[in-house]
Amino acid sequence: MRTALSILWLAGLLLALPAPAEEPHEAGHEHEHEHEEAVHLTPEVVKEFGIELARAAPGEILETLHLTGEVTFAPDRLYHVVPQVAGIVRQVFKEVGDRAEAGDILAVLSSRELAEARAALLIAKSRLDLANANLTRERQLYRKGITSKREFLKTQQEQIAAAVELDAARHRLLALGMTAAEIEALLRDHKAVDLSRYRLRAPSGGRVIEKHATLGEFLRSDRSAFVLADLSRVWVLLTVYQKDLARIRPGQAVRVEAGGIPAAEGVIDYVSPVLEERTRTAQARVVLDNPDRRWRPGMFVSAEVGIAAQKGRIVVPAEALTEWEGRTVVFVQEDDRFEPRPVQVGRRGLRRVEIVAGLRPGEVYVRRGAFLLKAELGKGE
Repeated sequence: MRTALSILWLAGLLLALPAPAEEPHEAGHEHEHEHEEAVHLTPEVVKEFGIELARAAPGEILETLHLTGEVTFAPDRLYHVVPQVAGIVRQVFKEVGDRAEAGDILAVLSSRELAEARAALLIAKSRLDLANANLTRERQLYRKGITSKREFLKTQQEQIAAAVELDAARHRLLALGMTAAEIEALLRDHKAVDLSRYRLRAPSGGRVIEKHATLGEFLRSDRSAFVLADLSRVWVLLTVYQKDLARIRPGQAVRVEAGGIPAAEGVIDYVSPVLEERTRTAQARVVLDNPDRRWRPGMFVSAEVGIAAQKGRIVVPAEALTEWEGRTVVFVQEDDRFEPRPVQVGRRGLRRVEIVAGLRPGEVYVRRGAFLLKAELGKGE
């Protein structure tokens, strides 16, 4: 009996003791779970950041075909600079890699052919001056009856022949690359001009990619001395296999990518009508503007060609998606809050993707600028 009473007394004592206090670190852990994952931005800041919003809605996804290819020179922007006269190289002003503008002197040649052509112009001019003087004198004598009409007509014919000779010499120099202004300057003061000096000029702006002119070398008039390339526009030649030819045509949008540089977009403007005999492939051409010269001939590229449009439940730009904590998310706006909403991606097309779960029609999401919000969200971690 005494033992039973002792047990009851101890049980009552334990119930009367206060409960142990909650560990501080546990409370803090619960507080972390209550932390809100969202970015708060005012409309003014949204505008300043350049963030663009859109409403989730159905749309079209452009089915794509993956092709590979290579960047090449645009042939109409590749300049083979050939001297119009043969001669010996006396000076060289441009080297491989140098930039040349239209009209820049690339090299100077000493040309016997040019010297003879210029001398012919000066001789023709001298003969015309003499013929003009003779004609003036004969005209006066003929009017006074001192000379015969036959002599007058003969002198007149000689003057016409001299004028034709000068005109022919002038046109020959124009064909050899001299300008009308240079010809007139030569006629005014031939002593100030080196008759054999030929300036080889750049026909257009570009980068020197080949040079075949060295000091003392004899250059012929049928050989390129320099090759210039204007890389502000390039071609991308895509390889199209026979099985894919029916799906490729001019006018289709293309996204071109190469490792390490931003992607570019263009349009197929030509598909070769014949197949290459050895590989049984055709080529599709895309012309790319290249103002910063990042696309270099010889680069291997991959491309996504938009070939067919399909309807999607909700379609957003590919740039609206970003990764957050290992999940694909879209930033959704609620008042001034932008929260990363996990989404499930369906079909992917050219520049656009389908969202099959996580985003409801009519919700406002960030279509451009998600990376800025991701950076802001990362600051709060």
